[in-house]
Amino acid sequence: GRKEVFAAIGLSVLLDAENKADLRNSEILWTFTGSDGNLVTILDYVPNYPIAEPNKHFKSRLHFNPSNGSLRLNSLKLSDQGVYTINVEDKLWRRIDLKLIEPLSEPLINITYVETTIKLTCQVSAGKASSVVWRKGVEVIKNGQHYQLVQNNSKLIISEPSKSDYGTYTCIVENPVSKKNQSYTLAISSIVSLHYYTKIFSITALIAAVAALICKIISFLAEVKTISLPVLQYILQFLQFLFLIGAFVFWIRVEGTSEVTVFTLVFLCFLIMVLLFSICRMKACDTKKLNEIAKPCRLIPVVAGAPVSGIIVICLSSRLITEIVKKAGRGWETVFKPQRTILPAVGILLVSVLISVALHLIYRKWKQGTTGTPPTAPSVKYSDGPHFELKEPFLKPTVTNEALTQIQEHSY
Repeated sequence: GRKEVFAAIGLSVLLDAENKADLRNSEILWTFTGSDGNLVTILDYVPNYPIAEPNKHFKSRLHFNPSNGSLRLNSLKLSDQGVYTINVEDKLWRRIDLKLIEPLSEPLINITYVETTIKLTCQVSAGKASSVVWRKGVEVIKNGQHYQLVQNNSKLIISEPSKSDYGTYTCIVENPVSKKNQSYTLAISSIVSLHYYTKIFSITALIAAVAALICKIISFLAEVKTISLPVLQYILQFLQFLFLIGAFVFWIRVEGTSEVTVFTLVFLCFLIMVLLFSICRMKACDTKKLNEIAKPCRLIPVVAGAPVSGIIVICLSSRLITEIVKKAGRGWETVFKPQRTILPAVGILLVSVLISVALHLIYRKWKQGTTGTPPTAPSVKYSDGPHFELKEPFLKPTVTNEALTQIQEHSY
């Protein structure tokens, strides 16, 4: 008969003749046929004669039991894979087809967040798993609408995760020669994927940057002198940096830190500080000394202001959105779905602008209440000329009170 036997590379295997009779007085011949098709004599046993040296390929790796004719092969190599034949008294006794398989390494579970789904991927660095089983606690996970098993069950996708999905997930990998498992505790503070927040904040920053550039273009072309448009422009510039910083924080939370993301985050924080500095104008500081210190860095406020800052934000937010699309493995249509991305982003931006404008108005009112508004001189009209308006700076006294008293005494 013919039998198939599996064994692990580097270990040992028993080639059993499955004979119950005593074969010590029988002539036994073991042969091997490898992948090259050549027939090689492994062992030729003749009773009452010394056992001949085995083939050099199997030398020092064989252990023969003459009582039942079994053969143990140690330190298995990939080249040991093939068909082994045992002949007893010149008669074919059994054929054994030896299949060598690499043992599995300890599996690793990687987790990724894509929109509102969580992906758990079970991977092994050595060997090939013939079976992959997922468990949540003690229950075996089956393929369905909520839990999806893809790529030969190596990837578990959890759609629309909820609090009930949090727990310990175990990946069990197996092949004919080994069995390994690994567990991962899924515990996330929020139900919605952090990648979704990254996408929303990136789109919000993108919209804010475009709106700030539009305000800049309108004020330049129309030569608008009102204070409302520059204020709106500054608010949008501040919000574009704020939301982009938030997007990078969420991205680092999910994907981990790298030199590029950390440098970009620090650079954005620096730009938003420069922007705040330019808005406040640092009136409490010595402006002349500050200008002398900032002479080598005059390019920095230019970068933080429009339109350069808008271009930077547009490029970085577009890059983040592109990376999210690659992670999702889907098309751009899923990114710009109005109900899931555009409308929330526009809503967040509008609310943020309204809150910022309200805070600005409250601050102005409070400042006017504490400092007071300077009185305005009445306007004077001339009958033979255009209308002129005289204000307080033109009515400042030019003589002192003592001089005025002396003039009054002389007049009497």
